[in-house]
Amino acid sequence: MMVTTNNAPREILDSNALTTKEREQFNYFDWTALDEGTDSASFFRYRGEIYDLGTFMRTGDPYWHGIACDSMSTATVVHVTNDGSVIVGFATS
Repeated sequence: MMVTTNNAPREILDSNALTTKEREQFNYFDWTALDEGTDSASFFRYRGEIYDLGTFMRTGDPYWHGIACDSMSTATVVHVTNDGSVIVGFATS
């Protein structure tokens, strides 16, 4: 797996940081519960898109903590830092 990244930490966002249009992309959430604080979700912005961290699967890689496949040969990978941000990469096989 070859990963392209600029190693820039990106802020992990709570659900209340999303715009109404961004929320529409995630119709599987109970937004009332998120707004009331009885549920939670975490997001980040990358390449002009918003990503739900909950959709990433753990990896066996020592650096990349999660992966979300974009196609048969590409994926988005994440490394969660100790300070609570995320480093994102674009992986190709």
